[in-house]
Amino acid sequence: MSPLPDHFTVSDYLIQRLYEVGLRDVFTVPGDYVARWFDYIDDKARNPDTPLTRIGCRSELEAGYAADAYTRLRGVGCAAVTYGVGAFSLVNPVAGSYVERLPVVAISGSPGTSSTDRPFARTYKILLHHATGNYRADRDAYQHITVAAEIIRDAAHAPAEIDRALGLALAHKRPIYLEFWRNLWDAECARPQGALAVPKLATDQAAVTQAAAAAASAIKAAKQPLFWAGIELQRFGLQDAFKALRDQTGLPYVTSLLAKSVLPETAEGFVGTYTGPSSDYTTYQTVGSADLLLVTGDLLTDDYEGIVEADFDTMIVAYDDTVRIGAATYSAVPLAAFLTALADALKDQPAREPWATKGPATIDPDYKPFPPELVTYARFFQRMETWVDADMTLVPDESSSMYVSCNIPVNRANGFVSQAAWGAIGYASAAGFGLSVADPNARPVVFAGDGGFQMVAQTVSSMAHYGRNPVVFVMENAIYGIEQALTNSATYTDDEPFNAYNKIPKWDYAAFARALGAKAARVSTLEHLDTVLAEVKADRESVWLVQVVLPERDIPSEILRLATNTPPTPGE
Repeated sequence: MSPLPDHFTVSDYLIQRLYEVGLRDVFTVPGDYVARWFDYIDDKARNPDTPLTRIGCRSELEAGYAADAYTRLRGVGCAAVTYGVGAFSLVNPVAGSYVERLPVVAISGSPGTSSTDRPFARTYKILLHHATGNYRADRDAYQHITVAAEIIRDAAHAPAEIDRALGLALAHKRPIYLEFWRNLWDAECARPQGALAVPKLATDQAAVTQAAAAAASAIKAAKQPLFWAGIELQRFGLQDAFKALRDQTGLPYVTSLLAKSVLPETAEGFVGTYTGPSSDYTTYQTVGSADLLLVTGDLLTDDYEGIVEADFDTMIVAYDDTVRIGAATYSAVPLAAFLTALADALKDQPAREPWATKGPATIDPDYKPFPPELVTYARFFQRMETWVDADMTLVPDESSSMYVSCNIPVNRANGFVSQAAWGAIGYASAAGFGLSVADPNARPVVFAGDGGFQMVAQTVSSMAHYGRNPVVFVMENAIYGIEQALTNSATYTDDEPFNAYNKIPKWDYAAFARALGAKAARVSTLEHLDTVLAEVKADRESVWLVQVVLPERDIPSEILRLATNTPPTPGE
């Protein structure tokens, strides 16, 4: 590389501000427009007090998903790619981070003012590589999935533009996109002045008071009120505040799938993870029998359309700085302010005796008889209930494993990570890599469908290269199982044919993983599974891939209930 300049640059400024807000690692894919910034990151003597580590990824999908998962534990994450081909590939992960409220910093380099960039293109009427011809196209693509999408063209203004965007990301817990003309990486600029300013969320104190009073009145009038703990509690650091409010009121609570493990599931008052008809029986009945649902900081998706439609008029939903109580809406009411005001409005009310308690969150049995020696979804996850340790982080993909794995107890806050709202298949494997970087002491355990795994399979190489130790269970049946259940569940109940578009090519996943530097095993019987599980648990230093061969027509009963909107029965 060419020597780095002696003066303080835009690159230095960006590194120092990112370090200040908690970032320590950057997930990257190289390209000539952004590569110069990587030189600054790799030069550890350059910013000795604010060192970042560059983590090279095999694709933009991997980098984006890894940064997203990293953010869930560290509070901020970063993926850096090149212009056009890189930035457009990163759109899907950033969109997921936007939906699920994660301040991921997406960084791109773009053509600058050098003699071979924009001036050259204008003079000779040529198209620069990776460009569409509209040099604002990348930024425009990000405007609807970020809270700030900026093209930074001038070194004098770069500090203010960086600070403004980072402040908005941290305030709103949403991604930002920063595109730097590549001539700015070495451009001289001012040093950071004071701490980064994070703007306060707009707050209408009168609306906060009114919303809290109305919610308190509804709680007092209800016979069986129920808290629904949401993901904003984790994103905004409000887990302790929610726990204090729950302890103050004595009310039971459930979580959504997205917010599973927002508190340790040994916490008093926890009833279960509510996933609509795929929930366990006790959790489903508790939500259905509540006469008031108080949703604190959760994104309600169509997974919950049944309960929302039934309880819309009486539901209280606090999310995205708005509180809805029935048809009444209170704006500019941040969740933190609402929780504080609600606790104050209920301070004279004694804690209630619990009207609901947690039942056994058991894995449904096989929905049809399979030979007793074979591994099935139900038998595999029944073993997971006791195999998983407290220092493991469960990471189910958007797959047939997601709704069954939520019945595994998680007795550590933030010990379950899922992209349950955006739902991009393939997320979990790359997320497992990002989580292993964010917290090396918590071992990620990924449950991936074979279709999703094929999208980001090369992330195993990154895990091995950087000495990480995730465990990736690839559930192999050569079918997009959850898609098949949603489009034609009779395939499983009445042996109707599979939809041709849901079939997946068979891979030798274990051999593939070994070729990438991981340890691997292929299992199809319970006896072999038990042997491999013991070996994997004993080896905490290596990345492992376990290819779990399943009967083609196996599917978790939880998925069938979800697909057919069939409530659980006692024993489920």
